[in-house]
Amino acid sequence: MRYFNKDSLDYQFIDKFNAGIALTGADAKSLRVQTPQFIGSRIEVINGQPILFNLKIPVYKYSRNTDIDTTLERSLLLSEKEIAKLQSFRHQKYMIIPIAIYLKGKWFKVEIGVGRKMRKFEKREKIKNREIQKTIH
Repeated sequence: MRYFNKDSLDYQFIDKFNAGIALTGADAKSLRVQTPQFIGSRIEVINGQPILFNLKIPVYKYSRNTDIDTTLERSLLLSEKEIAKLQSFRHQKYMIIPIAIYLKGKWFKVEIGVGRKMRKFEKREKIKNREIQKTIH
């Protein structure tokens, strides 16, 4: 089970990380059943702790507490070395966004991409190269 962020297709990544995500029990059950929405989601490092913003996880239908904020800020679990790397990339004006959420064993992981948004002419060039590769094969 892997949920992909379609917005990440507009980015050119220079580095990728895998991080654990802190979820409540109802959030984890909901992710097993329903698809999260990545619209406008981003990652910021605040006080040395990476936090995922604007990831919308739908409410689990059998949850007792149904008045939960679905766009809650969620902590990411990374090593200190990786956090320092993310902070240095952020100081260099790169964006940090979630690429995908997937299940590894019984734990949910988030794939994080560090990069910049592609311009329109770069997107057109990428599509053109893909079409050329299709005609070759």
